[in-house]
Amino acid sequence: MMMTKIRVSLLAFSLLWCCHALGQATMVEVESKQFKTNLKLKIEGKSGFLEVPENRLNPSSRKIRVKFVYLKSLAENPTAPVVFLEGGGGRSTWQAESKSDLSDWVEILEVADLIFLDRRGSSDESLRYTWSQKIPHDFFLSEESANAHYRTMAKAALQKFAAAKVDISGYNVIEHAHDVNDLMNELAIDKYSIFGFSFGSHIGMTVMKLFPDRIEKSILAGADGLDQAFNYPHYLDTYVNKLGIMIQQDASIRAKIPNFSELVHRVMKKLDENPALVTIKNPLTKAEEEMAIGSFGLGLILRLDIDDKNDIPVIPRLVYSIDRGDYSLLTWFVQKRVVMGLGIPGAGINQQLASGASVERWQTIQQEADKSPFGNVVNFPFSAVKDHWIANELAIDLSRPLETEIPTLFVTGTLDCRTPIEQVDETMQTFSGARHLKVENAGHEQAMWDVEVFDEAIPRFLLNQKIEKENTYYSDIKFIPLEGRAKGHPSLK
Repeated sequence: MMMTKIRVSLLAFSLLWCCHALGQATMVEVESKQFKTNLKLKIEGKSGFLEVPENRLNPSSRKIRVKFVYLKSLAENPTAPVVFLEGGGGRSTWQAESKSDLSDWVEILEVADLIFLDRRGSSDESLRYTWSQKIPHDFFLSEESANAHYRTMAKAALQKFAAAKVDISGYNVIEHAHDVNDLMNELAIDKYSIFGFSFGSHIGMTVMKLFPDRIEKSILAGADGLDQAFNYPHYLDTYVNKLGIMIQQDASIRAKIPNFSELVHRVMKKLDENPALVTIKNPLTKAEEEMAIGSFGLGLILRLDIDDKNDIPVIPRLVYSIDRGDYSLLTWFVQKRVVMGLGIPGAGINQQLASGASVERWQTIQQEADKSPFGNVVNFPFSAVKDHWIANELAIDLSRPLETEIPTLFVTGTLDCRTPIEQVDETMQTFSGARHLKVENAGHEQAMWDVEVFDEAIPRFLLNQKIEKENTYYSDIKFIPLEGRAKGHPSLK
């Protein structure tokens, strides 16, 4: 059985290369442009689209377009071009088209050409399913109720995609990686470097696995290894304890929150026994709807926002206020996250499920979820539809870590709960030419934007210059007072 699977994978891989060799990718609507920073620095470049099959293994697949922007370096003798792969929704080209955001990239442009490549499907409305009815009252009540609603949406989404002849299976890291390499072929670039953030690092490692001879260097921030698409529940448990230690160092808060972890668990138990009722505005219908919030709802909010440097200062007040029966901050966070119950991003769901988890990793995840007060919230919504989605067969086995000698710079925030330092250290074991730059007090979203990282360490790494530091410092965290009028976070306006 195992031999048959290997042969099928090898056949698929051969077919994939065959399609690639036939030149199915081409650039369209390419135009030369001059981009400007907010300081009026002019950068020459061009923008356009890479037209590729939606699924290179499907001869009848429709054609899709992936947007790119290519910026010329400010250096006379630049290093290998750098391809940036965004996390989140996958769009990155807007950074070149925004004067203020482009200014952030000048230090990298001073050493290399820079290519922004949007992720396939990131701007395609045909890959989105929208829930047009009321949000279920119990969506935030429990993991079971949230899973049930998400599975209902997933079933309807798959029917929509099939009716529109959308091949949702074409949205996976293998296809993403070939988009990158095909664009490099079209631009006549032989050697290039990868700069991947979050899921972009997952794609970047796939590029490194498929096309190792073409990769000069790689920068991986908030890194997800090939076998780490699904997270361990203990990451959130550990982070809550870490935040508790930080709170203990704040004299103005620790008297009222002597043990943050105990407070969180007590509040979650309260919410299960007596769910909070909050009123939010449906972002689509604009109608007011009442939602019941249980421990799952609070756990989901913590999972999504507890490692964001912008939200960390208000997290103690959020949990403390719920314990006292004040749901005003909770309402703000529920309003922020209610969109999760209003639709299915088909490309995003499929790419995560296609990468999947090995049998051993998934068994460990389930065992940890059974013991954690947060259940398996760290993997929602992917865990909800894991067994209710289309089957994906990838040409390479992602359960095997990437082994590489490509020089790699990992960047991780010490407050990153999604891709914590321990996970990155695990990934690095098979990278013979890697170093790990840790950013103190930075969350998942902030680490790579630390000034010492972005303006100094990354350019030096690209130039083969020595990076002196192993750690940098992002900024201090000042917790918002637990009671009374306060400012410093949008939820308090």
